[in-house]
Amino acid sequence: MPGDIKVATQRDPTLNRIEALAHRRSETDRRMGYGWMIIPLLPVAAVIIIGAVFVGIILSIIPRIGNLSQQTTTTAQSAIEPVVGGILALYGLSIIVFFAVMFFGALSFYYMIDRRNRHFGRQQLLFSGIHRYLVSKAPSSETISQLGDIAEDSGLAEGTRPAGLWALLFMFVPPIVGLIASYNLTQDMRKHDELQSKYQATLVPSLAEAGFQDPNFQGYKTHNRDPVLFVILTAITGGLFWIYWYYTLLKDYNDHFMEHAKFEEQLLKTLIPTPPQKTCGTCGGNVPAIAKFCPSCGRQQTG
Repeated sequence: MPGDIKVATQRDPTLNRIEALAHRRSETDRRMGYGWMIIPLLPVAAVIIIGAVFVGIILSIIPRIGNLSQQTTTTAQSAIEPVVGGILALYGLSIIVFFAVMFFGALSFYYMIDRRNRHFGRQQLLFSGIHRYLVSKAPSSETISQLGDIAEDSGLAEGTRPAGLWALLFMFVPPIVGLIASYNLTQDMRKHDELQSKYQATLVPSLAEAGFQDPNFQGYKTHNRDPVLFVILTAITGGLFWIYWYYTLLKDYNDHFMEHAKFEEQLLKTLIPTPPQKTCGTCGGNVPAIAKFCPSCGRQQTG
C-alpha cells in the first residue's frame, strides 16, 4: 500500500486539477430531456383550450338571448347569471393559464442559460489548466503559447449571463425576452463551437511538442445555425417556427455536451496513460505493474 500512495502523490497537481475538472461535467453539463418540448407547445394548447371554452359560452348565450323578450325580469336574470358566471370563470382560467405558461417558460430558460454558464465556465478553467500543464512540459513552444491565447479569448468572449434575471424578465415580457434569450443561446453556441474547433486543432500539435502521442480526436461537429434567420422565420410564421428553434436549443447543447465528454476522455487517456498491468497470482485480478499490493484481494505482489 505505501508504494501505491507514493506513486499517487508524485503526479503533477495541475494534472490532478485537469482530471477533476473533466469529471465535474456531471455537475455542469446538464442535459435537458426532450420532455421540455412541452414548453413551446403550452401557449398553443392554452389558446386552444381557452378558445374552446369561449366558443362554448357564446353558443350557450345565443339561445338565452333569443328567449329574453319572452321571459319575466326574474326569469331573465336567472338565465343571464350562469352566462356571467361562465365569463368570470373563463377570465380566471385565462389568468391561471397565462401565469402557468409564463412560469414554466421562465423555468426552462433559467435551466438553459444556467447550464450554458456552468459548461462555459468549467471549460475555460479546463483549457487554462491544460495550457499551464503543457507549458511546464515545453516552455518555449509557440504552438502551446497560441493555445493559451485561445483559452484567454474563450474567457473574454464567453462571459456569464444572469440566468435568474433573464427568467424574471421573461415573466413580464415573454415574447421579446424569449426571442432575445433564444438568439443569445444560439449565437453563444455558434461562437463556442468555433473556439472549440480552433482550440482542438491547436491542441494536437501542442501535445506533440510536449511529448505526448497523437490523441486522434474525433472531428468536432459544429452547429452553424443563423439566429438572425431564426428570428425572421419566427416573425413570419407568427411564432410557430419558435417551436423548432426551441428544439434546436435543447439538441445542440445536449449534443455538444456529449461530444465534449468524448473529447475530455480521450484527452485524459493521452495525458494520463493507463499503467502497465500484471496478473495477481492469488486472485487473478489486474494489478498495476508498479503496485506492491493487489487492489482486489490485497495480497502482496512478489513479481
